[in-house]
Amino acid sequence: MRASILRLMFCPRLGAVKLGPEDRISIEFANRLRAWTIERRLRAVWTHVANEVGGGSKNAKLRYAIAKALGMISGCSDFIFMWDSGSAAIEMKAARGVQTDNQSDFQKWCEAENVPYHIAKSADEAERILRDLGVLS
Repeated sequence: MRASILRLMFCPRLGAVKLGPEDRISIEFANRLRAWTIERRLRAVWTHVANEVGGGSKNAKLRYAIAKALGMISGCSDFIFMWDSGSAAIEMKAARGVQTDNQSDFQKWCEAENVPYHIAKSADEAERILRDLGVLS
C-alpha cells in the first residue's frame, strides 16, 4: 500500500508558472495534504476536482461538453474528502474571493444531503477544518 500512496502523491514541479491567489492557496493546501497522507496523519481519501482544466484551448468547448456528459458538476468544491464514516467538501477562496452561483448551488446540495461543506480562505483555515472534522492528527 505504501508504494501506491507514494505514486499517487507524486506531483511534478510547476517551474515559473504564474498563478492566481486562489491557485497558490490551493497548491499550498494540496502540498500539505500530500505530506499528511504520506505521514498517515490524514485519515481520508482526497482529491482536487479540476473543473477548470478544459479552459483556454481551441477544443475547450468540446472537452467541457464531454466532461459534463461524463458527470462533471459545475461548481463542485475544490477538494473532496471521504473517510470510513463520512465525507466533506472544501472550497478554497482567495481573501476577497466569492462563490459563483454554481458553487453556491453545490453548497446547497451538500447541505441538503448532510455533507459538511466549508469555505477556506487559507491553507491554515482548511487545515483547521480537517482537524475539527477529526480526520487530521
